[in-house]
Amino acid sequence: MPDEPDKGSTDREPPVGGTTDGSAAGGRSVPDRHHERLSEQFSDDGTRADIWHGFRRLLPTAEYLNLGYSGRFQSHLVGSPQRRLVDQVGDALEARLAHTDGVPLLDVGCGRGGPALHLHRRLGVDATGIDLVPYNVAVARRNARTAGAPPSFVVGDASRAPFADGAFGACTAIDAIVYVPHKGAVFAEIERVLRPGGWLIATDLLRRDGPESPAVDAFADAWDMAPLWTLEEYRRALEDVGLTVESVRELGPNSIDTFRRWTTLYLGLAGRLGPLVRRLLARWGLDFERVTGQVQAAHEALPRLRHVMVCASR
Repeated sequence: MPDEPDKGSTDREPPVGGTTDGSAAGGRSVPDRHHERLSEQFSDDGTRADIWHGFRRLLPTAEYLNLGYSGRFQSHLVGSPQRRLVDQVGDALEARLAHTDGVPLLDVGCGRGGPALHLHRRLGVDATGIDLVPYNVAVARRNARTAGAPPSFVVGDASRAPFADGAFGACTAIDAIVYVPHKGAVFAEIERVLRPGGWLIATDLLRRDGPESPAVDAFADAWDMAPLWTLEEYRRALEDVGLTVESVRELGPNSIDTFRRWTTLYLGLAGRLGPLVRRLLARWGLDFERVTGQVQAAHEALPRLRHVMVCASR
């Protein structure tokens, strides 16, 4: 029989948004505003959701919201590159766990549930997902019902996770922590809910070492991300809460480089065929300026970014 630890109640919805970071005008904290922007980007009717509606024409964003992974000779348009990134995470889990069947796994920033569902089908893990955006969790639950799969999903703030100490044997965070203002608090919660010997497998976008870049800051703002960290800052925060970083793997040649080819193509078309692209986006209900602004911000920042997989143990 698979292990069934006490995960705490996943039916209640813990407070989301602000914690103790100081208040903005009107008494609302900076995290509250960040939460609202994330909801606007990732909710289907959100005012900042146009870019994801555009991606939906090409990618399975009803299930996956990550950067994707394409090996040599693989297209980022064919064969679900976003599921391929999840498979890279699955490979890392298989290599580190004595067994995966029935292992309780927490997916932090679970999005629309695709990664947790895929890892459940592939590895037999007992997956639970947590995400700050109610719309994402609603879609994840619908995807689980459609698949007839048991993973459960809860709306919540991963920096105050509603789970018992040592509830999970493994944790994943797939291109999710980049959106979190309080990364250290989330890492502390991951350490708390992991069993001794448990593993965190995280993929994330980081800024490269060197002077801070206005292009990276503009990219983070345009995509509603928190300020990006360097690898050293990321590693130090993990180790400060008691996690041991075992390995760091560069994913950028299979993700960032491919995405930048996309941004180059789009911006070239928008520059040469602006009126046509504008009409096409309008037909799809998308705002040309908003989409192009986000693509431009990504295009300028991507050479200054790295995409990594970090494996850390408790």
